[in-house]
Amino acid sequence: MRPVRTRAALALLPWVFTAFPSGTAAQETAMVDPVAIAGDLRALRPQTGDADLAVEAVLALTAILDQLDAARDPGGRLPQIENELFLRALEYRARAHVTRESPEQAADDLRLLILADPTWRLDVAGLSPAVLDLFEEQRSELLAYLTVLTEPAGVTVFVEEEPVGATPLTGRPVFAGLLTIRLERPGFTVYTEPRREVLAGEMITIEHEMVRSRPVLSVITSPAGVTVRVGGRVAGVTGGSLPEDLRPLVPPRFARDEFSAPLQLGNLETGANEITLEAPCRTPSRFTFHADEARDYLPRFVRLRPSTGGLRIESEPSGATVVLDGEERGVTPLSFSAMCSGEHEVEIRHPAGRCARSVTVSRGSRTAVSCEVLPVLAMTPSDPQEASDADRAVRRVLEARDDYFVVDGGDEPDVQARVRVRLPEPGAGPAQVEFLAAGSGTPDVTRFDRFSPASAGAAAERLLTPPTRRRPWIGMTAVALANSGTENGPGGLRVTSVHPAGPAVLAGVEPGDELREVEGRLLSDELGLAELVAGESPGTTIDLVVRREGNERQLRLVLAETPVLPSLSAEKCNRRLVELEADFARGRSDATRQLEAGICWILLGDPERALVRYLADVRAGAGAGIGEGTVLYYRALALDALGERARAAQAFEAAAAAPGATLVTHDGPLLAPLAARRLGTAN
Repeated sequence: MRPVRTRAALALLPWVFTAFPSGTAAQETAMVDPVAIAGDLRALRPQTGDADLAVEAVLALTAILDQLDAARDPGGRLPQIENELFLRALEYRARAHVTRESPEQAADDLRLLILADPTWRLDVAGLSPAVLDLFEEQRSELLAYLTVLTEPAGVTVFVEEEPVGATPLTGRPVFAGLLTIRLERPGFTVYTEPRREVLAGEMITIEHEMVRSRPVLSVITSPAGVTVRVGGRVAGVTGGSLPEDLRPLVPPRFARDEFSAPLQLGNLETGANEITLEAPCRTPSRFTFHADEARDYLPRFVRLRPSTGGLRIESEPSGATVVLDGEERGVTPLSFSAMCSGEHEVEIRHPAGRCARSVTVSRGSRTAVSCEVLPVLAMTPSDPQEASDADRAVRRVLEARDDYFVVDGGDEPDVQARVRVRLPEPGAGPAQVEFLAAGSGTPDVTRFDRFSPASAGAAAERLLTPPTRRRPWIGMTAVALANSGTENGPGGLRVTSVHPAGPAVLAGVEPGDELREVEGRLLSDELGLAELVAGESPGTTIDLVVRREGNERQLRLVLAETPVLPSLSAEKCNRRLVELEADFARGRSDATRQLEAGICWILLGDPERALVRYLADVRAGAGAGIGEGTVLYYRALALDALGERARAAQAFEAAAAAPGATLVTHDGPLLAPLAARRLGTAN
């Protein structure tokens, strides 16, 4: 009989994973119930030998194999229990094929079974001699048998780099072919047999006396899963449970069930060896082991003490999702009473944005971390293959700011804005930096000099600077007196109007008053008044001297503030929207913010979003300045842009009937004449 080479046999192994295609093969790993499958196999076993039920058994076993096949990980592996169920189902299907007189299909299944596990033993219950003969026939074509005896025993045997057992090893089935056999035991010189061709059915016997080369210390730890280092280099990880023969050696103060199996350290030197043991949530242990000669030493029992501390995570706003070391753990505020000591990565995710912190938890202490979420800003390079100098200049600006959470690429679903550098070919358009809010198709844009890449950083800085949304407000308009600033008069301003609910009227200022002094300064024009007000903060008290009917009066005015709505230029509407959406996510929603967002979406070309999400239900105060009349005007603009002429005309008519209502600010342009003009075009 022609021998089957090992590599040729192993080349068939992918069949074990692909011979039973499943409809879910391209889907994610499926979940299976091993207990249910084991019960199904017990029920199917007697059917495999019944000629009337064998066909149904084949179909049922194929379905089980498909189910298990779909549960493999990306490397084609199954957990141990599921793998045993898979092989048992393969065996039972072969038995059913024999019953239904399909020996070729049965041989295929048995061959795959042996290739997957050459040591497989058939279930003898109800086993047909024909199945056993077919199984042995396949084994005889594939397998040789290896016996290895060593002095000392306990040597690990490797065949083609795969461990197949420890000595004494007797009659261990191995695949026939060209084989390399290696013997290893910690503290002894590795022995490798010359590569040889092994025929199917051949009995191979190796006897070898190992040569001692190093001292060996066995380390037994509590708990298992401890990483052991010798001289700083990883020597292995403890695992398993303590064998019965070693349990009497456990120190009396320790519980025997908590210790691992021995980990043999075979990379020791004669003399001093520095050994370190580390495990998550445990205090590391270090000791020096002195070896006076190359021999086996008594095992060392090491118990690592728990090392935990408290951790509290808070965020602004609260109610944010906490991702701790890559795993979702709850929402803020969130506390852990026994967190493993060491470094931890905390990420906070909220509709308003994200934040991230690295935190060190110390043993026995309580650590607190607080995070303010920031809008998520993605940077998209101008060239996906290679970042330009302009890209790098913009990136430096982004990383230097503390008002955004910056990510690369922007594939994440919660990105709230994107920055991109546009570098078209010379003559094909200007070089520019773009800022685009989520959902927007029209970016904020600032140009830069393509021949000075550093200027892209300055352009990005201008785009990222928050737009003015509030400013101090005095609530009156004034013009220079006719003789102001001339030799005929000392200067001053005349009040032409006062807002009916503004700071000036509350201070007692009336139209026609002469404004003689402001904070002790004599102003000669209205620009001076604007500059003085702009330099103060809302709530600041300003002393005024006014002349009315020939008498001077001392008045005290408290500055208020006025919203600054987007103007028709739409400058920084994307930047403004990111700030507004963050406010909304924090629960900071009011009529002015909704009006701002609605105006921005109109200016960015999305009147439907403006109307449905922001302007449809806004309710603002009636009267002069920014208020209900302003809302009506922009609601009418959105309706008009959507082609709803009749509803737009009604809204323009209502806006035109709002005396004193303004655009942009409380003291901005009156909207009534604009609404009246629009009303004419809407009809």
